[in-house]
Amino acid sequence: MLLLSLLQGALAWAALGSSPSDFGGSATQTKMATRSLATTTAATTSVYTVSQSTLDSGTIVREYMDTNNVVFAVSWKGPTLPDLRTLLGDKFAVMTSNAAKRPKAGHSQLAVDQSDVVIVSNGHMRAYAGQAWIPSALPAGFDTSTIE
Repeated sequence: MLLLSLLQGALAWAALGSSPSDFGGSATQTKMATRSLATTTAATTSVYTVSQSTLDSGTIVREYMDTNNVVFAVSWKGPTLPDLRTLLGDKFAVMTSNAAKRPKAGHSQLAVDQSDVVIVSNGHMRAYAGQAWIPSALPAGFDTSTIE
């Protein structure tokens, strides 16, 4: 059941670790503020941008992009799941293989914490939320607790 609900959702055209999504006519897209992070070990500043899309379903998808416009983190919250296969790209297989190892009855949460990807997804009908990121792609000083 969890797997079926993971496969439904709106159409997205990019993935975690690649360029930002283009939701076409099925979303309202807003570029949120570009944020700077000052690192404590150097005088350099890391910059990232957050782009927010509201799908027709009402689900909000946020994409966190580095200075090369590559998505290093994503989040979603709303009444339906976005198309996680497309949103997570090749990391979708990691999520589904971990979901397949779990007993199905009553589980609405999934947490994957690997060196190449972290995925946290939970919810139930009409109330889904989750986030995913690539640890090695996070800008210097980025705190994953700030992912909304």
